[in-house]
Parts: sequence; C-alpha cells; structure tokens
Amino acid sequence: MRLIEKECPNCGAGLSFTKDDTTCKCEYCKREFEIERDTEKRKLDDQFSLSELKTPIKLFSYLTFGSFISHAIIMVVMFIIIIIVAFNLIKGLNDSNSIFNSKAYYVDSVNDLSSSDYSTLDIQSNILISSSTRGNAGIYASNSYKREKIYIVSNRKSNYIIPVYKAVYRNMMNSDEKHILYIPVVYKNIKSKNNSIAFSLKEGEISAPEYSFNGSNSSYGYTDLDTLYNEVIKQYENNYSISEK
Repeated sequence: MRLIEKECPNCGAGLSFTKDDTTCKCEYCKREFEIERDTEKRKLDDQFSLSELKTPIKLFSYLTFGSFISHAIIMVVMFIIIIIVAFNLIKGLNDSNSIFNSKAYYVDSVNDLSSSDYSTLDIQSNILISSSTRGNAGIYASNSYKREKIYIVSNRKSNYIIPVYKAVYRNMMNSDEKHILYIPVVYKNIKSKNNSIAFSLKEGEISAPEYSFNGSNSSYGYTDLDTLYNEVIKQYENNYSISEK
C-alpha cells in the first residue's frame, strides 16, 4: 500500500502513513497527530493534513519531550516549589510563624503559663539545682527548692523563661549555720503548643556565680533578689519586654 509522505508540524521530520491511517506519530519529537482527509482535492497527497492529537497523552508528551526551553522552565518552577516547601518544613520545626507549626508560639508573658507548665519547670529545675551543690562535708538543702519568682523576657524573635528558686542550705553538724541562696534557671526559646511548653523545654542552665559554704562545699546562687535582678535580668531591659510574677 502506498505511503503518504508529510513533514512533522512540530519538528519538520519526515512522517509516513497510509491513506487508511487515522493517526501517526513522529519518531523524533514523539508528538502524535490526527490525520484529516479532504477528498475533494484532486491529488492524493494534497488530501491529507495533520493536527496534534487532543488527548491526555498530549500534555505528558509535551512535558516529557518538549523543547529545551520548555524543559528548562518546568524544571526551574519545580525546583522553586521544592525549595519553598522544604524551607517551610524545616522552618516549621523551630519557628512559631511557620504554616507547619502555626499553633505554637513563643511564650511572652507569665499569664501564658498553665499550672502544668509551672510544675514542669519546677520538677526540671529542682533536678538541675540538686546536682549543683558540690562537696560532701555535711551541707544539705533543708527542703525542696521553692520557686520565689519567675521572669519571662521576650521579643518577637526569642524568649527566656527564668524561674528563681530559694534554696536553704544547712550544716548537718551545726544547725545554726544556714545559707539562703536565690538560684535563677534560664530556659531559652520556649514555645507553647496545645497549652503546654513541655514539647520545647530543653535542659535549663543555672545563671549564677559560685557560692562557697566552707572550704569543701559550694553551690550556685545569689544572696539577695536585687543583686540577682541586676546581674541576670537587667541586661534585657532595652531589647526585651519583661513579665514577672
């Protein structure tokens, strides 16, 4: 059967088909075409025209086998989308403003803390303070460390939650020897989510100088709250808002 010869409308390569075919495909650019025939024309070769096949395959073929420019544009767009999604996903783990973590926010006031938040802070702080007393020559805490005050120092980018605990140390050999220290524990960048700070609460850090009871025992803390405020909190006054209770 005689073959009809045409040029590919897309790339100009040669196409061959019979007069009974209804579609054909270019072997070079992989586009598919519908064969239309006008029998009123006298010459057989003139009776046939090609139009791109209008099927879902057309879109796939265009994306996969299109021109270099098409490829480049598609790849750039996909790359930008991937970067945006990845950036927000990573940012969402640490940033309260991210769409991936929209329910979490930096705690910026003592009013944002729940009773369970205070309990979490107290338990973790007591464990940390207990390990800060050095030596073993008879100095002990006469009771648990009582929270005396709490500060929340915050701005739009970060915060510090600083509970202050009162510690009463006594000498086992001399009950009249008593040492009272105020110990600030600093927790940085604490967020609340579902009314709880537990998910973002990392180990705190005691921010106080070493205090010596005698030659072999020491702990960390301040002997009065005014000195503690001037040494630990006052430095934030210019760039942070301070909430206390």
